[in-house]
Amino acid sequence: MMSEPMEAIVYLNGSLMPVSQARVSPLDHGFLYGYGLFETMRAYGGRLFRLDKHLARLERSARALNIDLDGIPSLDRALYDTLKANQLSDARIRLTVSPGEEDLAPGVPAKGEPTVFIVAKNYAPPSEDLYNRGFTAIVSRVHRSTRSPGSSLKSLSSLDILLARQEAAMFGVDHAIMLNDDGLVAEGSSSNVFHVKNGTLFTPAEHCGILPGVTREVVMRELAPSLGISTQEVDMALVDLLEADEAFLTNSMIEVMPLTILADRSVGSGRPGALTERLMKAYKALVERSLSEHRRTGAP
Repeated sequence: MMSEPMEAIVYLNGSLMPVSQARVSPLDHGFLYGYGLFETMRAYGGRLFRLDKHLARLERSARALNIDLDGIPSLDRALYDTLKANQLSDARIRLTVSPGEEDLAPGVPAKGEPTVFIVAKNYAPPSEDLYNRGFTAIVSRVHRSTRSPGSSLKSLSSLDILLARQEAAMFGVDHAIMLNDDGLVAEGSSSNVFHVKNGTLFTPAEHCGILPGVTREVVMRELAPSLGISTQEVDMALVDLLEADEAFLTNSMIEVMPLTILADRSVGSGRPGALTERLMKAYKALVERSLSEHRRTGAP
C-alpha cells in the first residue's frame, strides 16, 4: 500500500506548520491591495544561491514601501528551516512579506506586524533539450512603466507580468518580451533580457522600467568580466534585439536561457549562440564552486 505524500510545511510569522493550517487575514494589505514584496530563490544541494543578494534587495524594497522588517526573526534561518522541514535539496523557495493586517488606508505607513510567509517546493529545472532549443517568445502588448517606482520592486502587484504570461501561453510560446512606455525593450515576463552584437553584451538599463535581477547582476558583475566579455547597459530598441547575433534571458530559476525565436523570427542563427553557451557553463560552474566552498568550510 502506497503511503500518502507528505503535506507541505510552510513558514508563517515565526512558525512552521502544515500548509492546510496556514491562515492569513483577509484584511492583510498584501491580499487587499497587493501591497507587499516577494523573492523567489533556488536551492542547489540544500543551499540557497546568492541568498545575501535576495535578502538585500528585499530589505531595500521594504524600506521603499515603509515595511519594517527589523522586529521579525532571522529570515535566512527561516528559509533554511523551511527547506529542512520539507526534506528538500533542489528547490524553488518563495519568501513573501506584506505589512500585515492594518486598519489604516493603503499608502499610510504601516505600524503593525508584517506578515512573513515562506513556501518551498521541489524544483526540476528546464530540460537539456529546452536549453539546446532555447525559448520562443512574443512581444507582449503589455508594457512596463519607466515612471512607476513599482517597476523596480519585486512587488506582489504583478498584474502586468501575469497578463504578459497569459498572452505568451495563448500564443503557445515560452515567454513574452515586454517593452516600456517609450517603446524600448524592458524585460521578459519573469526575466531580464540580454543580447549580443559583435561580441559585446547588452542589457536594458535600470531606468528602462526593469526589475534589476539577482542573476542579471551575477552575469554582468561576475561572469562576463571573468570571461573577458564587455557589457553595456543601454536603451535597447526592439530592432536591436531582433537583429542581434544571439540573445538570452536570466532569472534565478532558469539561470541563463537562450532566446532563439522572437515574434516568429529567428534571433541570430535561431540556435543558442556561442557566447550564451559560455555564460551558461560559467553560471553552472559558479554554482558548483559555491556548493564546494560550503562543503569544504561549512560557510553559508
